[in-house]
Amino acid sequence: MQSFKLLAAIVLFAGCAASAPGAGRPGVGDRSILTSDEIVTSTGRNVYEVIAQLRPEYLRSRGAGSLRNEAPPRATVYVDNVRFGALETLQSLAVDQLLRVEYLSASDATTRFGTDHTGGAILVTTR
Repeated sequence: MQSFKLLAAIVLFAGCAASAPGAGRPGVGDRSILTSDEIVTSTGRNVYEVIAQLRPEYLRSRGAGSLRNEAPPRATVYVDNVRFGALETLQSLAVDQLLRVEYLSASDATTRFGTDHTGGAILVTTR
C-alpha cells in the first residue's frame, strides 16, 4: 500500500510539472525564444548586439568542427524564413524592425531547413 501511495504521488507531481506555466508553450520561460517584450529592454543598436546582451548562447560555436572543416560550427541566420547568412549579418539588421528571435538546435534546424546546420539556426522575425 505504501508503494502505491508513493507511485500516486510521483504521477501527480509529474502531471503538475507538465502543466506548469510555460510548459509546452513557446516563448513562456523558453530560452530558445527572444520575445518583443524582452527586445525592448535591450540597448543594442543592431540585432547582433541585442542577442549578445540577452541571449549570448545563441552566438557561441557548438563544439569542434569536422575532419573536413575544422572551424567550429556556428548558427545560420534566417530572416523571415529566408536564409540570410552567417552570424555577422545580424549586425546589418535594425532593432526597430525586430519582432522575435528564435534559436533552433542543430537537429531542429536540419529537420526544418536540410543539412549544413550543425551550429543550429537563428530565426529572425521582423515586423
